[in-house]
Amino acid sequence: MFRFELKQYKTSIIIWALVLSLAIMFILPMFSGIMTEDKSSVVSSLQDNPMMDAMGISAENFFSPLGVYAFLSSFLMLAASIHAINLGLSIITKEHMQNTADFLMTKPYSRKQIFLSKMAAGLCAIFIIAIAYCIGGFVAMFIATGGGFDNAIFALLSLVFPLLQVLFLLIGVLIGVIISRVGSTLPLALGAAFGLYVTGLFSNVVNSDIARRFSPFRYFNSNYIMENTQYESSYLILYIVLLVISIVASYMIYMKKDIKMVL
Repeated sequence: MFRFELKQYKTSIIIWALVLSLAIMFILPMFSGIMTEDKSSVVSSLQDNPMMDAMGISAENFFSPLGVYAFLSSFLMLAASIHAINLGLSIITKEHMQNTADFLMTKPYSRKQIFLSKMAAGLCAIFIIAIAYCIGGFVAMFIATGGGFDNAIFALLSLVFPLLQVLFLLIGVLIGVIISRVGSTLPLALGAAFGLYVTGLFSNVVNSDIARRFSPFRYFNSNYIMENTQYESSYLILYIVLLVISIVASYMIYMKKDIKMVL
């Protein structure tokens, strides 16, 4: 069952892994290359810049290789989050939309086995893409700095990528078990991802902790990571709580949800 689910998304996994890893490998060195050595005047001009505030990165960090990596990752993470939510939605709803859910249930698999196989396939897809991205990021950082960067900070910034994708995958799964029959999963994934992303931008601009709690994109602040070499404990706890709620709620709803029979 696991292999069957994973095989259906093989092409998508390969494309996303290549696109994201190649994007960071080519864009980061170019960004780092245009940074001048005397950047004090540019840094001072960007202080209190609304765009920098919205992106949640300081001008000083932005002009460092790790800061550029964090800045670019925030954009690429939006694309990856759309894919993760869409994957979570489609992996749950495809049988309902194809009217094969009842046929699947007649196979010698329990609902628990089916659900866990789908989750395992989804997580495997996410981790393959994340590993490819992190390798691409490491190569890009090595090209840009010659290896002279803080590996601990790089690892923490890179780990944010799979952490958020797992949460977005589970958000997609939760939506999918609640709304089983979705005409097209992509518009719903786009709406959810952009909505959460814009909420995160808004929270940075108005400096609102309340708004920040509603956007997973802002749970892992790059400035805080680069200055303290750790995650913010309060938002890490919130992340874990949302993770547990999403998977438990999805599992319980999936176990009890009625399956439409096709005659």
